[in-house]
Order: sequence, then structure tokens, then C-alpha cells
Amino acid sequence: MACVNTRQKEIMYSSRTRAASTRFMEMQTLRNSVADLLKKLPPELANEPEIALLRPFSERKVWNLIHLIYHAKGYEGDSKDYEFSRQSMVDHWRAGYDDTVRTLSHPEVLERPRSPEGVFIFDIAEHPRE
Repeated sequence: MACVNTRQKEIMYSSRTRAASTRFMEMQTLRNSVADLLKKLPPELANEPEIALLRPFSERKVWNLIHLIYHAKGYEGDSKDYEFSRQSMVDHWRAGYDDTVRTLSHPEVLERPRSPEGVFIFDIAEHPRE
């Protein structure tokens, strides 16, 4: 049963990460659509209060999102999401540091996104460990 709880938590936390990324992409698409729409408006509408309200949300931006997803060690059980001993924290910090260094060894993570949404998502889990 402990293995079931552990797997449930892995799925739950991973799903939250993916859902947040999906929501971010949707918001970026919406931001770009508002920018496109505002460009099409006739000049006489430029000073309308509704346009002033939308303008800050229409700035085109680009983003590089990097997923660093912690993978539990074999000795960790279903307490891994609330066990904060010094050794556990050192292990987690080390894993995060190692994943960050490994991620930055992929030059594409620093390139400007080319997608229409202006978002590039890099998931270290999709790239094998070097």
C-alpha cells in the first residue's frame, strides 16, 4: 500500500506541474491574441478605458520554462513530501543543483523561443542523463 501512496503522490505533483505549464501557455496565447486585436482597432478607440485596462496584458513577451522534476531515491517512501531531515534536504538540493547544471549543458534552453506563443518548455526528464 505504501508503494501505491508513493505513486499517487508522484502522479499528483507531476500533474500539477504540467497543468501549471499548460495554463501558462494558454495565458501567453491569450496575451498575444489581445495584442493582435488591439493592433486592429481604429485609432479613435485607442483611449477608451477598456483598452487602457487591456493594454498591460497585451505586451508580447517570451519565456523559457524549465521543468526540474525531482525523482525519488529508492530509499524514499511515501513520506518524501513531508520528511525534511537535514540529510533529505541536502540530497534534494544536490539533485536540484545537478539537474540545473545538466539542463544548462543543453544550449537550446537559453535560445529565444520560436513558437508562436513565445514559450519554450524544456523538460529534463525528456533528455537522458549524461
